[in-house]
Amino acid sequence: MRYLISILLALLITACSANDNDYDNFIGFWVEGTPQFRSVATRANIVEINKQGDSFFINENYVYGDGNTIPMKKLTESQDLINGLSYNSEMLLGISNRVKFHDDEGYSSIGIFNTVFYRISKEEAEQIKNAVEECDEIERNRFFIPKEQNEKYRQRAKELPYCRIFW
Repeated sequence: MRYLISILLALLITACSANDNDYDNFIGFWVEGTPQFRSVATRANIVEINKQGDSFFINENYVYGDGNTIPMKKLTESQDLINGLSYNSEMLLGISNRVKFHDDEGYSSIGIFNTVFYRISKEEAEQIKNAVEECDEIERNRFFIPKEQNEKYRQRAKELPYCRIFW
């Protein structure tokens, strides 16, 4: 009897541990749109989900924001009807957003509200952030660019993802 109870207890602990590890799959950078985000999106919308201790946090405005993070709550299917995370969005005036995997097998996309986000690396997120900053710099200074360099800056703006400058 003790042997059977020990086995059941071990299985229960293993099942709970595996479930907690699933939440760790949310950690990382996520970009709105499609895997070929450069061709379809008009604004760089990247979220970063990280973990500090046992708590999860989201930076819902990685590119344009100031680095503030919002605490997230774990959701379980038995209590909340989905497995995932939730947070009160600062961008949507405190509306509670649920974050869940869009495809359960590959952990490559998540759904937040009605939007699909795809996993990208930290390097890709930094490249996008730097490209947006460069585009903003070109846009701020476009009226002060000497005529002989104007075409060079136009071409550079076309090469940058998320750069939509009307000349």
